[in-house]
Amino acid sequence: MIVLGYSGFTKDSRLGNRSPFAKANQGFDNIFAFREGEAPFPLFPLGFFGHDASAALVVDGEVVACAAEERFTRTKHSLNLAGNTLLPKNAVAYCLESAGLKLADVDIVAHYCDFQEATIEERFGLLRPFLAEDQAALLKAAYQQVFQQMLRRESVIAQFSQMQAAAPKSFLPVRHHEAHAASAFYLSGFGESLILTLDGTGELESSLLAVGSGSAMRELSRVLLPTSLGTIYLILTVFLGFHSLGDEYKVMGLAAYGEPQRYRSFFDSLILLENDGRYSTPLLARAAFKDLLVRELGEPRRPDAVVEGRHADIAAALQEGLQRAVLHTLKHARAATGLERLCLAGGVALNCSLNGAIARSGLFRDIFVQPAASDEGGSVGAALQAYYRSAGPFSPRAKRWEHVYLGPEYSPEEILQALQRHEENLRWLPQEDIAGAVAARLARGQVVGWFQGRMEFGPRALGNRSILGDPRDAAMKDRINAKVKRREPFRPFAPSVLEEEASAYFELSGLTSSPFMLFTLPVRAEQRPLIPAVTHVDGTARIQTVSRQANPLFWELIWKFKQLTGIPLVLNTSFNVRNEPIICCPEDAIRCFLSTDIDCLAMDRYLVEKRGPQCNAASP
Repeated sequence: MIVLGYSGFTKDSRLGNRSPFAKANQGFDNIFAFREGEAPFPLFPLGFFGHDASAALVVDGEVVACAAEERFTRTKHSLNLAGNTLLPKNAVAYCLESAGLKLADVDIVAHYCDFQEATIEERFGLLRPFLAEDQAALLKAAYQQVFQQMLRRESVIAQFSQMQAAAPKSFLPVRHHEAHAASAFYLSGFGESLILTLDGTGELESSLLAVGSGSAMRELSRVLLPTSLGTIYLILTVFLGFHSLGDEYKVMGLAAYGEPQRYRSFFDSLILLENDGRYSTPLLARAAFKDLLVRELGEPRRPDAVVEGRHADIAAALQEGLQRAVLHTLKHARAATGLERLCLAGGVALNCSLNGAIARSGLFRDIFVQPAASDEGGSVGAALQAYYRSAGPFSPRAKRWEHVYLGPEYSPEEILQALQRHEENLRWLPQEDIAGAVAARLARGQVVGWFQGRMEFGPRALGNRSILGDPRDAAMKDRINAKVKRREPFRPFAPSVLEEEASAYFELSGLTSSPFMLFTLPVRAEQRPLIPAVTHVDGTARIQTVSRQANPLFWELIWKFKQLTGIPLVLNTSFNVRNEPIICCPEDAIRCFLSTDIDCLAMDRYLVEKRGPQCNAASP
């Protein structure tokens, strides 16, 4: 059985309108206003759906290809230049072409949401008690408009058919949090586990608690709107002067510089814990919420303003409040079910500090976090859930995801052709030992672009589309932030460490590995002076453990770096610059290389340098 899953929505371009919230750079005042027929963020605008579109192909229960649309369009979060969300046309084409298939070969097309007329009415009913009459009328009209134009099943199928110039053989919508849950449990390798999903909102809920067993999942409880940890975090992200879509990780990094006690009592009142393991955010949907934030936290930061100690303290209290609520739920669920394994998905599950706190709690013997936990991973979850619904309860489970190298790969010939198109600016030489050559460059303090094999799925560069540096150099962090990534100086970098040596440098806190860079863990005190470039201000690091089986070439590079330096890890950050997606193809890599202070570029077996005035102008 062949299933094509996808995430994303778009409006009919013939309608000539767009969601004002589709753009990523919303200001604090904007997100609290009814604008252009759309509801404000605290009332959960339906037009915010559609970002991070992706596609995934499942063949007989195995995920054989998946990719995010942004990697192909080069615009983050699958938006176009006007800010409209896009369907994953290029990602779908890649998935089918990589398997030698056409749409006619696909048995089921599965989508990551299931909105119906009754769902919209129920969603409105959840928020109605918090609204004045005029607000209620505006919200109802906004919901209906977006539902009719973008979310109803007929519109979704029509948009997909228009994208593919053909209708799907069979179409199956999957509820949003069900898709998140499926994306984690069916790829975890666990026979049975607890499942927790967390994000801003699905159709009606912001979280799902379930038990997975065999090839089925059973719901335990849902957190209904207007309670939402993801939306609280998003609104505070904008308050702190960052983008409304995707900048939550900046707040997470900033939190390490702050002290939570200054604002702890406010966040305790904002996120209430209940006796049965639940939590609530009753102030979120109230009309006075905006004024409350300003009164309690001060004026919001402008995006171009200096980041002050107050901002770090707010981030720290927010992060502490998130962790307190999630651990409260998990402690009760662990006691009630007795389950020792946990699966996490949803955008909030990308919060590595939260995941590290869960690991350190000792509640679970094993934890699997879906590496593309946000809506990007909804395509995989929708496809897997559709497969298990249709193939029957005795279908064999997919193998545990040990890696996510499931995107496009380029041949040596394609890479050479790309280099030749830029021969006026580049020179290159093939290397018999590319891993050894790069390890030597890193040991000499150079910054290296590393482009190898199939592109990773998810938001982390895991050794195939990476920028690498020497973790021993304390100045390396500031250099890469300023001259390569062009981003905020407080942002940390991750270490990629040989899996077999990780425990000597990091306190794994009950984990045996962290292959997807999704856990922030303490760096052992005695090792911190040795690897300052990857040790955050609070003594932690967001680690990737690299196994020889999952990525032999990247493992070899790190191993050879250890032979030269004694250190079994390298600094690893994504191969892109600020506000751009991670690179996909050779042309992307070359363009990024030429526009930054990256010293050299390793592409397949070629070591590439920039031509300078001192270089011979002839082709290498």
